[in-house]
Amino acid sequence: MDTQTQKRFKIWQWRTIIVTMIGYAFFYFVRKNFSFAMPGLAAEYGISNTSFGIVMTIVGLVYGFSRYFNGILADRMNARYHMSLGLALCALASLAFGFIPHLLGIEIGDAPHTLIVAFAVLLVLNNIFQGSGFPPCARLLSHWIPPQELATKQSIWNTSHSIGASILAILCGFIMANMGTDLSNSQQDVDKITSNYVTTLFKDDVKKSNEAIGKVVKVCEPKALEEGGYIVDVVCKMKEGKKDSTFTYLFSKDNFLAVKEAVDKAGENGVKVSSSEIAKQCNIDKAQAKATQAIVTRTEHTGAWQWAFWIPGLIALLGALALFALLRDTPKSVGLPELESSKTSLDAEDTPAARRAYVQKMVYKNPIVWALSIANFFVYVVRFSVLDWGPKFLTEACNMTFEQAAAAVGAFEIMAIVGTLVAGWVTDRFFAGRAHRTCMWCMVGAGISMGAFYMFYLHPGMVPGWALIGVLAMAGFFIYGPQALVGIAVSNQATKKAAGTANGLVGIFGYLSTAVSGVGIGWLADNYGWNYVFISVIAMAIVGTLIFLAIWGAKRDGYDKANN
Repeated sequence: MDTQTQKRFKIWQWRTIIVTMIGYAFFYFVRKNFSFAMPGLAAEYGISNTSFGIVMTIVGLVYGFSRYFNGILADRMNARYHMSLGLALCALASLAFGFIPHLLGIEIGDAPHTLIVAFAVLLVLNNIFQGSGFPPCARLLSHWIPPQELATKQSIWNTSHSIGASILAILCGFIMANMGTDLSNSQQDVDKITSNYVTTLFKDDVKKSNEAIGKVVKVCEPKALEEGGYIVDVVCKMKEGKKDSTFTYLFSKDNFLAVKEAVDKAGENGVKVSSSEIAKQCNIDKAQAKATQAIVTRTEHTGAWQWAFWIPGLIALLGALALFALLRDTPKSVGLPELESSKTSLDAEDTPAARRAYVQKMVYKNPIVWALSIANFFVYVVRFSVLDWGPKFLTEACNMTFEQAAAAVGAFEIMAIVGTLVAGWVTDRFFAGRAHRTCMWCMVGAGISMGAFYMFYLHPGMVPGWALIGVLAMAGFFIYGPQALVGIAVSNQATKKAAGTANGLVGIFGYLSTAVSGVGIGWLADNYGWNYVFISVIAMAIVGTLIFLAIWGAKRDGYDKANN
């Protein structure tokens, strides 16, 4: 290229990076808002963690396969139309979420199964459209950026995930804490929300006892007292061969702001379990105070979750229009030459037969692509366990308010931006573009960070809240390195002519992880508590580390292989 052409190429290169960054950030506005709506939905409709997990697993799998098919489509379609149309459809789906209870005539506490099915249908449609987000970007970037610069520049682009998610966290945290309808004076609605919270929250709180309680058998419906208080019975299976015992919690009036002492109950074997012992073992007094304050918050902001769909949906719709106006396709579409350093045999002969053979060779018969795909499964388990469940386990397991939980997830995403940039720079500076080597060290850091978070969780009085947020943020710093670099690595391994397909394949494995991070985490949380959730996430980080270690000696890219 001559000097003038090089200058023009650079301008278009950075325009493509910036426009696709902003466009992909808007995809997150209408993809991750469901996670922030979950606490409100649980309180108002009694939806369990397992139900949420099943829905997230289904939609995650749908998104994974959508990314795969959209990856194949991206290698053949103009990215401008592909991305902007997909984002517009996602925005419309998000707007529709907030209207579901009105359309179905569902009131607070009514027909949760009907609501879950309706949400699942819309989430499936949304995630079909979400698949048109990343593959066009992966294809475009491999056309505009040479392989030796891809790790650094695509890592800059990859901060779009965290930019979108962190801004959404702040936005939805504000929405959930400040919007909605105040129903605290409606005793009927307060009763329904109380019942839902008792069912979904106390199961985990009571299970925290390691000395006496084995598991919760049943949480009974609250019984209203004439003086305005509530009694709740929780039937528990005792450890060490003891028979079931029932623990009774007595709430005072005034929207449960004051908490009375638990009533002593004896097991059928005659062994007494005093209220002070239960309070010591299960931290019941704090659990009750947390639950009652959460009940008050939700009754004062009923329906806030709907605005968590409507406001991001409107913003994303405007983003789709801007994306269509500003984005263009490959260098050829604006009269510029293709990059010399990334030419392939398909540049000379791009027939359907030649393309099929090329994709077979560079993607489906490429062991490095398959290894990176499997490793991506474990990367995404760790990532989504925090991103999808973060607002819920921080408020339920770590005694944080909605604003604190949103700030923690926001910090996770902000540090993810820094981690992504550092990982890309380290890859090109110290590992000569071998992204898989950086991924291995990042997974080590993610495992250590989640291990520290787990230790702080086990000893809540040992560290202040800011330290808990700090180690979670460091997990974000490390886990987003591999999240970005795996896509970069497969783009280089498969070359620009098959980058969309390769990233689609990697995406399938990434979103197959929702079988673990979705229904698996939900089931563990409901049946064994958050304790086992953290152990499982740490184990997944260790396995991911070992897979990246296994391909330590792989080359940076597949262009030599493509031309032989």
